[in-house]
Amino acid sequence: MTDDRALYQSSIVRGSYFNRMLDCGPYDRWVEIALGYLPRDVLDEHKEDLAFISMAHRDGCRLSRVLCETREIILLSDHVLPKGRSDEGQPDVRYFIYVVLHEVAHATKKHKSPQYDSLTQEEFEAQEEEADALAFQWFNDHISLLENPHLPAITSEEIEQAQVKSQETMKALLNGA
Repeated sequence: MTDDRALYQSSIVRGSYFNRMLDCGPYDRWVEIALGYLPRDVLDEHKEDLAFISMAHRDGCRLSRVLCETREIILLSDHVLPKGRSDEGQPDVRYFIYVVLHEVAHATKKHKSPQYDSLTQEEFEAQEEEADALAFQWFNDHISLLENPHLPAITSEEIEQAQVKSQETMKALLNGA
């Protein structure tokens, strides 16, 4: 296993695992925090297989061929990124962390794309259930270790509410609101 000091070294340190993994501009630190919810062995095993990208700090981006060929690329929607002075107890931040964990679960389990791999609805739903279960487990195991009464376990109801809010936000953005 990689030494914790090297594994969790900040993305601002050139050449660190997080520096090579994160391209979310001012949101890199939030992705680092979310990745801290992963079990250490999962992060260690996949530290060179993941890349996170957001468009919040740029108009466009071309992904290099080497990046596409060597890493699982996770694109984060701007509207789920934590805003302003946020903390891990806020519902929007909790949902963001859950989204990161859910997408990492897809990547680590080598799930297929419903669009490009012609998955059946049943196969798609099974992958979603597996990613959900892992995201909940990783999130709540981390919260349990913290023993902070102000950070409760995340629930499916909380995620469902956040997903409804996210869908409303996306519809508003598509309608030019």
